[in-house]
Amino acid sequence: MDVNHSGTDDAVKGMLAKLSTLWKTRAAVNQPQPDYWGLAFDANKNDFSHSLLPFRNHQAWLEAPKDLQSKCMSYAWGIYNLKTIYIECNVVVPACEDIIKTPPQSHNRALLQDVMSQALLDEALHTRMSIMACNYIYDMRQLTPLDFSAFNLVTWREALLANCTAEWERRLTRFGIACASETLITDYLKTMAEDSTIQSVCHEVTRTHAMDEWSHSSVFSFVATDIVNGLTRKERLYLRSIILRTVQMFANNEMGAWARVFDMLGLPNGNEILHDVGDNNEISVYTDSLEALVNRIGLAGNGLESAEQAVEQLRERASA
Repeated sequence: MDVNHSGTDDAVKGMLAKLSTLWKTRAAVNQPQPDYWGLAFDANKNDFSHSLLPFRNHQAWLEAPKDLQSKCMSYAWGIYNLKTIYIECNVVVPACEDIIKTPPQSHNRALLQDVMSQALLDEALHTRMSIMACNYIYDMRQLTPLDFSAFNLVTWREALLANCTAEWERRLTRFGIACASETLITDYLKTMAEDSTIQSVCHEVTRTHAMDEWSHSSVFSFVATDIVNGLTRKERLYLRSIILRTVQMFANNEMGAWARVFDMLGLPNGNEILHDVGDNNEISVYTDSLEALVNRIGLAGNGLESAEQAVEQLRERASA
């Protein structure tokens, strides 16, 4: 049975209109860009935040030669940017295109197309920024660029879509993964955006990206709220399950990419690190944002279990 959310329609319309109007001044990458490449390069600074390394406390890593540690930190920047590129191109852009090409039945149809077309432009600029930032570090460090494509979130999404049996499932899968990703990325970016100890160009590029993703989190949330208003209970349960499952893939350590890096560098005891660390990162970094998202877009209550219950079940599955 559908739940009538007409009381929220005006509020959603107002926020979508506001986000659309503010886009020209809100979108950081849509402004004249600072000369990032003119920033001083400090060879003694790390190119990535050490606290985000999945193996930062592993004894084999702590005992690795300093020059190899430095190169690994540079490749961490490469992995982060390459994964960002794949998420922007393969996850977020298709969700934007769905809304632009065939918007849902809604009083806010034109506004949905407008804000998603703005987000689409932002993502194209983020992709370009990530390519440039990644290659800049490779050039300055004289490193062979990493060639890797099997990022877990992307491959999991492809498998999930292949198993969908209806078009509504495919659309909600594409949108749910993108919506969750645009929310969860803000937690990840926050660390580097506030870490002034890393390479200046890495800090500034990440800070610019973070500014836009904080806004995109709002855009996708209000678009999601509008979409959820028109869903059946079955569809809402499905969308919520996709969003909850996305956090496990988003928190993946991407050890496949690290295996490639360790092999390229000949890191001593690299296989030991890969074996001991495994794929699953600590999802608690993201659960507060996830819980807030589920509540905010209307996927809790009204016959559905609470966001707190859903997230607790997620934690239990992750620790099992």
